[in-house]
Amino acid sequence: MTSRSFSEFIVEYSLTIDDFLKQALVARVTDENLRTVLTYSVLAPGKRLRPLLFLATLVELGCEITNEHVKVAGGIEIIHTYSLIHDDLPAMDNDDYRRGQLTSHKKFGEANAILAGDALLTMGINWLLVADLNSAEVVQSARVLTDAIGPNGMVGGQFIDIRSTNSDVDEETIEQLEYKKTAELIIAAVKMGTIFGQANEQQAQQLVKFATDFGQAFQIYDDLVDVTETATEAGKATEKDAAAGKNNYVTRFGIAGARKDLNQLVEQMRQDLSDFDGGVLLGFTNIFKKVLENDQKKS
Repeated sequence: MTSRSFSEFIVEYSLTIDDFLKQALVARVTDENLRTVLTYSVLAPGKRLRPLLFLATLVELGCEITNEHVKVAGGIEIIHTYSLIHDDLPAMDNDDYRRGQLTSHKKFGEANAILAGDALLTMGINWLLVADLNSAEVVQSARVLTDAIGPNGMVGGQFIDIRSTNSDVDEETIEQLEYKKTAELIIAAVKMGTIFGQANEQQAQQLVKFATDFGQAFQIYDDLVDVTETATEAGKATEKDAAAGKNNYVTRFGIAGARKDLNQLVEQMRQDLSDFDGGVLLGFTNIFKKVLENDQKKS
């Protein structure tokens, strides 16, 4: 597929996911006040990266996307949103802005933000379980998803992040922190795509390898955004990690080192998809261009 078809895919399915989220929150959350809190974070401008990767994997495998697949994609997105809400809390990263607006706890209070995250996590898993898809594939995907977001995945990564703050840690710890905190859910989204898309063993291995490289690359990208973009450009506070004693690729290896690793990962992702058409999935690597091209912090 061409880069134009990648752009068309992003436009079409970003809108499809957003439309589903709007309708589903109205239909499935009966308390209007709670729905307001949930909708505020869920419908904030975002990349919809993880659900789009799930759907793009289906496309790569020649699978027709159905409304039930979109439901699963929506579940992945609101689970990601839950993680952002909790990540921003005062007890965690204590951030005031996310996606260009006040964070949930700054807008609605800490207790409401915690409950919103809890609601989105459970509802996201529910959307997967009630999807009218092959039951064995649903169960297999549920295992993949819950492993990715649990104590050995996303939650475990946040735990390492908190414990390692203001500590001098080694490269392996940083890699584990960022792999679990960020890459795990990205990998899970693609794995779920290989399950519902009925990939053969070789296809699944290659696509998961792409997702693993993409997940690592995305965390390096996010670390670079913190030091190469303004808060307005990033939609959240920047230059916080070093000041807060956070460990990441940039604080450990510097901007040049992080960019070098990111460039290598982008090239590796091209190789990962060499046996596929690759147009849609490979198009996701375009996101990294801006931090690779920025030579210095914009003022």
